[in-house]
Amino acid sequence: MKLFANLSVTTVILLAAILSCSAEENLSVPEVQSITDAQAAQELVRGNNEFAVDLYKEVCDTQESDNIFFSPYSISSALGMTYAGAGGQTADEMAKVLHFTLPVEAINRAFHSLTETLSSGELVRAESGDPFTLSISNGLWVQDGFTLLDEYVAEVTRYYSAAVRNLDFINDPEHSRETINNWVAESTLDRIQNLIPPGVLKEDTRVVLTNAVYFKASWLKPFHERSTSDAPFFLADDSAIEVPVMNQTDYFNYVSTEGCSAVELDYAAGNACMLILLPDEDIEEFQQDFDADMLETIRGRLSSIRVSISMPKFEFSQSMQLSQMLKTLGMESAFKSNADFSGFTGSPDLFISEVLHKAFVKVDEAGTEAAAATAVVMGLTAIPEPPVEMNINRPFLFFILDRESGCIVFMGRVMDPSD
Repeated sequence: MKLFANLSVTTVILLAAILSCSAEENLSVPEVQSITDAQAAQELVRGNNEFAVDLYKEVCDTQESDNIFFSPYSISSALGMTYAGAGGQTADEMAKVLHFTLPVEAINRAFHSLTETLSSGELVRAESGDPFTLSISNGLWVQDGFTLLDEYVAEVTRYYSAAVRNLDFINDPEHSRETINNWVAESTLDRIQNLIPPGVLKEDTRVVLTNAVYFKASWLKPFHERSTSDAPFFLADDSAIEVPVMNQTDYFNYVSTEGCSAVELDYAAGNACMLILLPDEDIEEFQQDFDADMLETIRGRLSSIRVSISMPKFEFSQSMQLSQMLKTLGMESAFKSNADFSGFTGSPDLFISEVLHKAFVKVDEAGTEAAAATAVVMGLTAIPEPPVEMNINRPFLFFILDRESGCIVFMGRVMDPSD
């Protein structure tokens, strides 16, 4: 065929740290020809984390007092597949917003390398009680009969392991929506339901790109349930509520610096960890100066020390429509009729109509479960006019003529085609 934070009001948990749990120096990018997959992945992580903080601040602007949770990696991955087909100003804006600093082919290779490094593989691990599961899935959903370039399909299947399927968005958008949503649910053990709401897929939808991330891990040092008890949690307005709080004392990587206290909680398997940043003062003020470089600085100063941790249990999910946030960050032309996604079809006939994201997180004594999914919905830049019907079912004239001069070479009339 040619064809993924402000998890409590005073606690920031950046799950992006799960995806990059070793502090590293910024990469000085070598010549494209000599860049290794490891170097490309390192540069991609740096850019993805910068995008994560940018997007987090945009979400904070729209949800000042709400919990926030999302998967920067899921969002970057879905948009990475989209970027692979972008050109011109559209590609330039996407690269700036997503902090992509490498050529497209190197970015694709970096996503492939990073996904292989992060992913533990099958969801059966979580279902069987394995202490660590990180599963990443991608999908490319195309209108039946709509032609994508072989080169583009080859890229997303090779580098993103995207499952390619045809759907009929034009005649059966509801079934198409259910099919994609079912795939997302299956890819996240039913933690992400109804990613795409009714009415999003329309007659002009031609391509939907999806990413699903499922994470489940046990603490290396679990909290004992008998140590959990209700305790006050102070909200941003200084009022207090009683919540279940887990407690334990042990050695953890900890530091007090940059206006916050930071602790790193390791998971029992894999290289994943949870980094918790507790601002010394107002969280809103802390967020203003927070960036990816500060995160790297904080992580670089962590050291093992005996810490008494009191931490609330929590569980919630969140849905986001990211289109306006991405436009605000500078990705504007991708959502306009003059978008250049000619890498998909060979012509600039697609634009992004919606970017949707949904995430779930649960943190308790045993560990953490998290899931997220992203959908990039793409439609035609112009919807073809319905065809004019011409049913030649009565007598008619016909001519055979020279197109250029208009000279009639033959002419006639049909009164009875059966005669």
